[in-house]
Amino acid sequence: MDLGRLALVSVGAVAFALGLAVLTRRHPGEPARYMRRIIGAMLLGFGFAAVLLTLLLTHAQSQDLTP
Repeated sequence: MDLGRLALVSVGAVAFALGLAVLTRRHPGEPARYMRRIIGAMLLGFGFAAVLLTLLLTHAQSQDLTP
C-alpha cells in the first residue's frame, strides 16, 4: 500500500471515529440533536466510503485489474 492509499484510509478511519463520537455525545436541546445526527451521519458516510474505496483499489491492484 502506497502513501496515498495509507493517507486515504487514515482520513477515512478518523472521519468514521469522529462520526461515532459525534453521534454518541450528549447535548441538551432539540436543535443540537438534529445537528449531531446530520454531522455524525455525514462523517460516518465519508469515512466508510473512503475506507471502502481504498480497500477496493488495493484489491484491484493486487489482481492487476487497473490499467
